[in-house]
Amino acid sequence: MNNEGGKLLIGDVAFKTRAEMDKCAKEAGDEWDSEEIYFVIDEIKKQFPNVDFTQKSFCAGIIEMER
Repeated sequence: MNNEGGKLLIGDVAFKTRAEMDKCAKEAGDEWDSEEIYFVIDEIKKQFPNVDFTQKSFCAGIIEMER
């Protein structure tokens, strides 16, 4: 199978930085799900430097990885 030019798109709760995530958690208070694992793009980029992120709201966006 040839997967040249393939992309992985993930739409989910995600934050550009850990500071943005912490701010959202503080504002959400008791509604924040502390057992959930959330995407932090700056941290993902350490292992996958070609990751792109398009923020769609204060707490979500589209993560894109090209092959």
